[in-house]
Amino acid sequence: MQVEILWYCAPFFPLLSRGLLCLVFRGEIGDIPTEEEQDREAHRTHILALAGFSFSGLLALVVLEVAILQGFHIAIYCLSISFLFYLFALNLQGYKSKRWHDQMATAIVEAASLALMLSVLSILHFQNFSSGFALGLSALGLFVWLLDHFLRLGYQARYLKIRRNVKMSERQIKKKPEGSNKRELDFITCPKHGIRHPKGSKCPKCVAERKR
Repeated sequence: MQVEILWYCAPFFPLLSRGLLCLVFRGEIGDIPTEEEQDREAHRTHILALAGFSFSGLLALVVLEVAILQGFHIAIYCLSISFLFYLFALNLQGYKSKRWHDQMATAIVEAASLALMLSVLSILHFQNFSSGFALGLSALGLFVWLLDHFLRLGYQARYLKIRRNVKMSERQIKKKPEGSNKRELDFITCPKHGIRHPKGSKCPKCVAERKR
């Protein structure tokens, strides 16, 4: 029973990891992303292609006889989650306007892809396949998915960190006293002696050398 609960909860892992990313960078996810970052058409094409796999697999399983369906209930659950999440992510492309909308859409797509893979792995584990074969393919599949997921998270975290540093620099410039730049511009440095003196006047050491 505990193993089945793990199968039921596993597809929601990307929502948790992306939620933590948004929590860490909550000051940056409220920004409005550019059209290039949103890339709605490319996302729609990608989602529609993968949603077809989920729908086809789900349709193939639900038409099986009742006696056979008893060993495929987790696969049917995962395929249902996958198809519904792909459908949700597809609809979300039309009205995402904030950076956290884009993060949510990405998390839903990742959850759908994970559920699609888990549906195949559940068949390997709950049907008459050897344990070594099932564990080997499961380890390979999870490794590929987790590697891609954490690479995406890392790149996104790095980008958001740069955005945060840029914001902090802009705030520091705005907080800088108005007269500070002016005071810096009113003084110049003598290239020979390295002495700062008011603009329009001469370096004291240069004047002293000339008098000598």
